[in-house]
Amino acid sequence: MKKASLTVVALALIWMTSGCATVQIAKNFGDVTTDGASKPVATVAAENYGYYLFGVIPLITGAPAYPNAYMCCLLQDTVTLQGNMAMVSQYAKAEHGKKLASVKTIEDWTGSFSFWIIWRKIIFTSALITE
Repeated sequence: MKKASLTVVALALIWMTSGCATVQIAKNFGDVTTDGASKPVATVAAENYGYYLFGVIPLITGAPAYPNAYMCCLLQDTVTLQGNMAMVSQYAKAEHGKKLASVKTIEDWTGSFSFWIIWRKIIFTSALITE
């Protein structure tokens, strides 16, 4: 019985700390245009994070192929700029956008919460989708 309880607790901790890939979109611009007289379609923000052993070995990371679905990848390094740009491009096509403007990316590593044993890597990318 004690072993089953420990297994449930371990699985709950893994589920609560697993990697995640998310995308958010904002569409309300009114009649505002951008530089170059392009009409904005949407602003898209993509974030992917995961946990790494000593900042090197990926343990649990988000799945950029399935954004906004609570899915994770085990032992795969999916927290990359390429993965974020794939999520941004996927949503730009879905919104019938022709161009990306003002693309910005932030990468952050944090390991102090676990005495630098387990590191959390986050990549955030935002872009403006225009016609």
